[in-house]
Amino acid sequence: MKRIIVLFFLFAIGKLQAQFNESSPGTIKFGAGYTHDFPGLNGYTFAGEYTFSLINQIQGGIGVKHADMSGYPRISTVHEYTKANTLDFNLYWVPFQTETQLARIGLGYSFSFYDIKRAYPLTTTSSDGKSAITWPSATTKGRTTGINLIAEYEFKIPNSPITIGLRGALYKAYNRTYFIGPMVGYQL
Repeated sequence: MKRIIVLFFLFAIGKLQAQFNESSPGTIKFGAGYTHDFPGLNGYTFAGEYTFSLINQIQGGIGVKHADMSGYPRISTVHEYTKANTLDFNLYWVPFQTETQLARIGLGYSFSFYDIKRAYPLTTTSSDGKSAITWPSATTKGRTTGINLIAEYEFKIPNSPITIGLRGALYKAYNRTYFIGPMVGYQL
């Protein structure tokens, strides 16, 4: 909880410093895309984020994500999954910006609330000395935190508050998770 409060105050201070910035107050973005956890466990992620200017070439963002990945990565009889909801605090560097295009490179921190099901090998030996492998499954719910790495390209449609773009990210759901997908935004 202390981390959330500290990050909130850092973003609030940055927002106050940026109040005299003549650019737009921020952009609300939504996206969805392909997500990969590990071989055999893939799915989708829905993401929403509010980004705002802090200082020249630096932006902040507060976002949420819902990830849903499933598959049969270890054995065909156990359907494994990862479902996670995250709260993200991101800081972006904008190395390239024109009137219609911009690129962002970001570093953030996620607070993830997950629900997973995994199969693990268990070797048993019978009384006659023969070994057998079984794959019992375990379901776990919990929380974790981690760092996000983000890259974005955004195109601002001329004479419109609408933006479109593409986002790639490495973020924390339960394990490190890869994400790529389109996004659409609305400049406030």
